[in-house]
This record gives sequence, structure tokens and C-alpha cells, in this order.
Amino acid sequence: MLSSDTCIQSTKKDRLYPYYDAIVIGAGVAGLVCAAFLAKGGKKVLLVEQHFIPGGYCTSFKRKGFTFDAAVHHIGGCGKWSVVGRCFKTLGIEMDFYPLDPMDHLIFPNFRIEIPADLDEYIARLQDRYPLEKDNIKEFFQDFIKLYRATFNNEKSQIIDKYKDQTYGEMLDAFFKSEELKMILAGQWGYIGLPPTRASAIAMCQMMINYLKDGAFSPAGGTQEFANAIFKKFIDFGGHVMLSSIAKKILLNGNSVKGIKLQDGKEIPSGLVVSNIDARQTFFDLLEGKLDPPFVKKVEGMRESCSFFLLYLGVGGEIDLSKLKRGFYHTATDASTMGKEWLYISVPTKICPTLAPSNKQIISVVVYLNKVTYKNVPDWKFFKESMTLSTINRLELYIPDLKKYIEVIESATPKTLERYTSNTNGAAYGWEVSVDQMWENRLPQKTPIENLYLTGHWTKPGPGICAVVSSGWSVANLIMENWR
Repeated sequence: MLSSDTCIQSTKKDRLYPYYDAIVIGAGVAGLVCAAFLAKGGKKVLLVEQHFIPGGYCTSFKRKGFTFDAAVHHIGGCGKWSVVGRCFKTLGIEMDFYPLDPMDHLIFPNFRIEIPADLDEYIARLQDRYPLEKDNIKEFFQDFIKLYRATFNNEKSQIIDKYKDQTYGEMLDAFFKSEELKMILAGQWGYIGLPPTRASAIAMCQMMINYLKDGAFSPAGGTQEFANAIFKKFIDFGGHVMLSSIAKKILLNGNSVKGIKLQDGKEIPSGLVVSNIDARQTFFDLLEGKLDPPFVKKVEGMRESCSFFLLYLGVGGEIDLSKLKRGFYHTATDASTMGKEWLYISVPTKICPTLAPSNKQIISVVVYLNKVTYKNVPDWKFFKESMTLSTINRLELYIPDLKKYIEVIESATPKTLERYTSNTNGAAYGWEVSVDQMWENRLPQKTPIENLYLTGHWTKPGPGICAVVSSGWSVANLIMENWR
């Protein structure tokens, strides 16, 4: 396993090739996976990343001995038969994961529930709790599993046709009468960034079944270790990397890719480019809008996902966090108000104590910004300070006297997320996962420009680590098939 102390650095300039078979722009998880598979296939691959570390949102940072995960809190699909597990096995990556069981908790004003890391057990618990909905619960999950499996098959499917135009809220209403049950089944919508009244049923299905069929996992040592492991394997396969380097232009010969131009003016020839960065920036900045008007109109009309406020606390002393449950703390009192504010709280040191100094702990909080948009924040410094204070005050409802135990405070706003990842407005999940932007409506991986591909959460299948691993792998396969 690659330790967090392993030196992550660019390839020395005198070792760079004059020409690359493929250039991958952006070292987020999808870009890393795609680059690793292409390099494994014997191709000369260059990975270009604006940050000084790989991972995109899947990174960590250190403060006073505490290791904080920047944005990713756990990962689904890490079992040996699931997407991440199969990807790592195929690439030859060995890594330690801590399984999370229970998978989650949902805390509402009037009730709470524990979500186990096993689908059959979860179904049984729901049926015991809501006996009048027992058959409906069975039928709902039967359809959910069929739908999940169908999303891995590009052929026509009756189950896809049934749900592709439905919101998740509409799907829930079709199966259930109990408002409380619908609240539970919608309670994890924060993982895709859109409430059930607007979220695609397919998007929610992909996320939930991924976690419930195979559980949630925490990478040993933090999420940076996950990104570093893929990065190291890419290097082992002979890949080259340029960190702290910004791709400013994708160069074309007619309608075909011929390389990239860096911010310093250096041009790097290549007959193929994979973009793992913001799709709007890819098409309107790097390509300068050299596209057909209908495609330009489509991209201009698409909506990015929400962003979040993130709080990272390092705490010491004799603080007791044993009763603080990892999961979503909702303010909603019925299914119709599930789009209201919530907190996601976790204590990663309960899973991996080495993330903090001895006898100290980490509290990580995600705050959904229900009424905040990027453009209506006039002063980001003031916003950051006020959100930090208000979030700590809210935490003290669950952790009395928290303030006297705090040793480290860090926070991130949408502006912070945009600065470090270049996702427009700090979009957490790429494009919003609404019905009109999911499945066949999401941007395809193959673009109108010959030999320019997309990977990551701005294309198919959607957001989340498991999904972007799948995206990177599938794009690499598509490219390799065309090369054969």
C-alpha cells in the first residue's frame, strides 16, 4: 500500500516524450483510473493536473497531526465483486479498507434509524417496522435491484424505460403510503446532491444499491491513500505526470485532436485527449466553443449540481463522542420537506484512529446549502467565518461544550472547492442528477470532436466514487477497443 508520505511528484522534464498516445487532463479519480488502464495497455500516457496532488475531491490534508479527508467520507463498491474491487484487482492494486457497519444513520426530529451494511437485513428491518408496507417494500427493492443491474447494460430495457423519466419522489409515491418510510428511503439523498422531488430515480438507485449491496468502506489512512494508490500504479505502468500544470487549450487539426497547450505556452502533441475536468471549461475554454451550435446550446442549458459547506474539527481532551452517530441529521418532518437543511456528521477516527494524534479525534461535517447559491454570496470570507461559527453551535446540540475541546478548525466553502478542483461554483457532483440530465440525457463520454473523450462526474454514469471509477474504466475500454 502507498503511504501518505510517499513522494508525489511530476515526471522529470528530460524524461517526457515528444509525443503521447493519450493525454488525460485532470487527475481526479476517473482520470487516474482511465490513465492507469491506458498505461497498462501499453500506451504512452501523460496525466496533466493543476493541483500539486492527485485525487480531485478524493484528497486529504494535514493540520497539527490531524489528517482530514477533504470531501469524500466513504466509498462504495469496494468488495471483490463490485466496481471498485474489480478495478483494483484488474490493476493489481492492494489496499486496506475498513467496512462501515452500520452503513449510516438517519436522524430526524421525531425518529431515527440505523441503516445496516446488508441489503437483505435492511429490507427485513423495514418490513418489521412497517408491516402494512411489507409487500410494497419487497416489490420496491426488486425493481431497484433490476434497475441497478440494467444501468450496467447499454441495451434497451423495460425497467429503464419504466423509470428513466421518473423522479425518485414519484417512484416512492407509487410504492408507499407511509410518509415516514418514504423519508427513510429518501434520507440519503445528500450523496447525490438533489432532493427526491427533483432527483432522477436512476441516480438514487445507482447510489443506494451500490452501498447496500456491497456496503460502505473507508480507505485505511484516509481518502488520499485511495487516489495515491491508483496514481502509483499508473506510474508503475510507465505513465508520465505533470502536476501543478494547467492545460489551457486542446489543439485541433480540423475536427480532430492533435494535442494540448499548457499555461506556460508549451505544446504537447497527442492524437487523443481525455478530459476529466469541468465539461463547460472543456468545451468553452479549452476548445473555445469550436462545436456545432446544437451541442453548444445543450451544454449551455445544463445545470451543475449543488455545493456544500465543509467543517473539519480536530478535538482533544476527554470529549465523549461515543453517542454521536455517523449519518444525516435532517430538519425535515415529512417527505414533502426533504429538500430542507441537513448536516452530515462523521467521526472518522472511530474507524481509523491513526488519522489523529493519540487520544484525539476528528469531527467532519457537511452542510447542505439549501438557500445559498454561488452568485448570492457577496463576501466569501464573512460567509466562511459565519458558517463555521453557526455549524459549531449546531454541533453543540449533539456534543455539549464542544468548543472547549477544539484544537484545530478548518472549513471549506463552494469557493474553496472551486479553487482546489476547478469545478464550476464548487459543484460537488458535476451535473445535477435531475431526470433531464441523467441516463441518455447526460453528456456522452465520446464527444463531437474526434478522439476527445469525457470521464468523471460531468459525463456518464454520474457522481460518486464508484460511478467515476466505472466512468474512467469504461472510457479506457472504449479507447482501447478503437485502437485494436
